[in-house]
Amino acid sequence: MAETQYDIAVNEALERLDRGHAGFFLGHGNTLRGFALHAPMGAEALATLGHGDLVPGWVDRYAASRGLGALPDLVAPIDPADPAAWRAALGETRRLADWAALFRREIEALGWRQTLATWWPRLTPGMLAGLTHGLIRTAHAVRSVAAADTPSRYQLDELANGLAFWAGLHQSPQSAASRGAKAVGAVRTLGRRTPGRLFAAADAALDTSVDAALAELTAIGAGRYTTIGRGNPVPAVHTVTAPAALRMVLPYLPAEYARPSYDAVRDVSATLLNIFTASDRREPATPAVDGDDPQVRRRTLERAVELGDEHAIKVSEAARREYADHPDPRLFAAAHHACDLLGAPPG
Repeated sequence: MAETQYDIAVNEALERLDRGHAGFFLGHGNTLRGFALHAPMGAEALATLGHGDLVPGWVDRYAASRGLGALPDLVAPIDPADPAAWRAALGETRRLADWAALFRREIEALGWRQTLATWWPRLTPGMLAGLTHGLIRTAHAVRSVAAADTPSRYQLDELANGLAFWAGLHQSPQSAASRGAKAVGAVRTLGRRTPGRLFAAADAALDTSVDAALAELTAIGAGRYTTIGRGNPVPAVHTVTAPAALRMVLPYLPAEYARPSYDAVRDVSATLLNIFTASDRREPATPAVDGDDPQVRRRTLERAVELGDEHAIKVSEAARREYADHPDPRLFAAAHHACDLLGAPPG
């Protein structure tokens, strides 16, 4: 089968990042700024939206403005056959290169589907990793390799990098970081609805399917996102993109992984919402736009591409994907709000 514009664009983006020695974080030179590299995810989402022709220029601008960070050094090989060894390396950011090397070997030996199925339940408890970017980066890479008759080395290496980011920044529910995040969320959400009430509609949808529950969880996150102000518009957007990313990967996983994965992303969504939307005490009201209006949906997608902001592109692409299967006006209302916030001048 001939390569599509999507295939060509994704591979060109990944090749450019490879030539640029992209690491896992933003930064120029050897300075790590602590923020996750979004170029592979943003480029893949932009290509999915049908703008493969814009991808090379977008990647170059991203690299120039955000920086690609530095590739980490190898420390020591991680033995996937030794549970004590790989468990000890979970959450060790300095072992990112070791994790990437492990997953490249695993994918080469077992294939990408078996590698994903083997490691998914091991990584699921740490879904908060990198503010859910381990999950999201993995999901975009899975969509890329699944779309190819024969995935390229660049596509398979990107899947290895997504899994490595998840493993290297893994935060178990018992970790100090996870407990601290939940404690902060609990303090900030006093007097607000508990996750059980907030996600009641999503939990009820489990009677239909995990897929339906994830779709509702994404829509709930979208509805909540429309209430936030300009202070810090980025973190809460992951309450939309993370459950949507999980829904994108589940078809490639064993069925028995679905419910534990839902429980994990639900827990993470509660933590993120409590921390990053708790200052907005109002309940979601009528959004500024009608997310069911075709003109709103079209213009939101166009504006995300015009802005070029990686989060605007990702949340708008997720809104389009989710709306196609489960039409809900909250999805595009959130994407529209994100474009407003991310496109606003600073100050």
